[in-house]
Amino acid sequence: MKYRIKDYPEVREQIERMSVEDLLRAVICPNIGADQDPPRNTNTVFVHPTTTEYANRVADKINRGRENRALIVADMENGAGDAIVGAIPFPSMRAASEAGDPALAYEMGVIAAKEAINAGYHWTFGPCVDILGNRYSPIVSLRTAGEDADTVIEYGGAYMEGLQGNGLIATLKHFPGDGYSFDDQHLTVSENPLSREEWDNTFGKVYGSLIQRGAMAIMPGHIALPAYDEPDDRGLYPPASASKRLLTDLLKNKLGFEGIIVSDAAEMAGFCGYMNFHHACAAFLEAGGDCLLFVHESEEFLREMQRCVAEGRLTLETLRERAYRMTCFAKEYFEKHPVGQTVAFDRDAAEDVCRRMSEGAIKLVRDRNGLLPYKVTADTRIAHVILCNTWCDNTRGADQLTAELEKIAGKVEVLRDPGPNYLEMVAKSGDYDLIICSVIETCSWAINTARLNGPVCRNLMRGWMRYGTPVVFISNHSVAFEDTYKPVVDTLINTYGVTKYTSPAVVDKFFR
Repeated sequence: MKYRIKDYPEVREQIERMSVEDLLRAVICPNIGADQDPPRNTNTVFVHPTTTEYANRVADKINRGRENRALIVADMENGAGDAIVGAIPFPSMRAASEAGDPALAYEMGVIAAKEAINAGYHWTFGPCVDILGNRYSPIVSLRTAGEDADTVIEYGGAYMEGLQGNGLIATLKHFPGDGYSFDDQHLTVSENPLSREEWDNTFGKVYGSLIQRGAMAIMPGHIALPAYDEPDDRGLYPPASASKRLLTDLLKNKLGFEGIIVSDAAEMAGFCGYMNFHHACAAFLEAGGDCLLFVHESEEFLREMQRCVAEGRLTLETLRERAYRMTCFAKEYFEKHPVGQTVAFDRDAAEDVCRRMSEGAIKLVRDRNGLLPYKVTADTRIAHVILCNTWCDNTRGADQLTAELEKIAGKVEVLRDPGPNYLEMVAKSGDYDLIICSVIETCSWAINTARLNGPVCRNLMRGWMRYGTPVVFISNHSVAFEDTYKPVVDTLINTYGVTKYTSPAVVDKFFR
């Protein structure tokens, strides 16, 4: 059922008495890390990844003695493991759809909600309901369920309902839709290139459907949508986070959304590089937004935003309305969910859901020569090549695979970024019966690519995969590798993320 924020007349009266500074505090979501003093004057606070114990201490410190309690929030796009040390780390949202069972996505939401609530959280910025229309997208990759609207609705919707049905507010992101651009909103205003008809049949369908199913919050990206907007006096299309046509006319009026609109991080260049930071904050609120993410109540912010009010960039009426909505949003949550509640959590059952998703997601993308399954025995000699993006040191999946192979093979030698000349020598030497190449392509913020990039790519040169020694490639974190190296790679497994269950399943399925 469609969500609408509950009205509280007494809050309206409270808002009318508030100073401009206090109104500004009501519409920001500052972020804090470990050992930082949390603010106590805002309606929500973002807590970066930490332990359950620390998160609970922060939540208590923020809310102790407050009449209007603050919502504690984190990014949990695919399980609470994204934000809480020791929580269940699911492989990815794409893994849920590759496993082919929406019930697993729903259970991932249930599990995330329970672990989050027990750690003191109330709200998550997820799921990501972008559509991977461009498999080389630098920012989306496995964060979304798939490459078409129906898949995203089915699996993203299941995760959303698992979250919200168990007390954790979900946030759909990134309106009006990422996944078609080659650009990263951390670095510039990216553009969604779809026509009105194309957008209506894709992202419009996703948001329209999930709004009707009860989405409580939506995060606009710093993403332009020229099909539904007009250029500014510089000839530039504004990001959704500064566009009334997109936030009010399209999202609120056409799609009927009545929940909270929370910006993506205000420090991104797609926002504060498009226009002056404080002017952008004012534009977001005037455009229809409710909450500014990663904005702090500094003296400069309060002073410059008061100047925006004085200059007419931000009306007092708008600021009061946004503060009212945010205060009501938090108040309604705590009316429905008692303070200090804990919920029963079955760790073994949760691990089983993670295991089934991890195992179900593993796919043999292609095997042109019928190499797999390949029987590894105590006599088998394996060269395990690991190629990893230079900005990523997460080789956990590859290291786990090495450990699993060592249990059954006679020899496993690990070669990290060995270079093409050495790989050619390895392939020609006859010293190995099998070469397994683990590829770690991951997206990250402000990197501008999710593909292998830089000198590590040179490892694919010199044709070492064509010298007779069988070669199996395993891609762990991307869908781009299978397209980029299609002529070069004959045998490819994709795991769509990594958990502790992934490598044992790969070995059992393909190498025993």
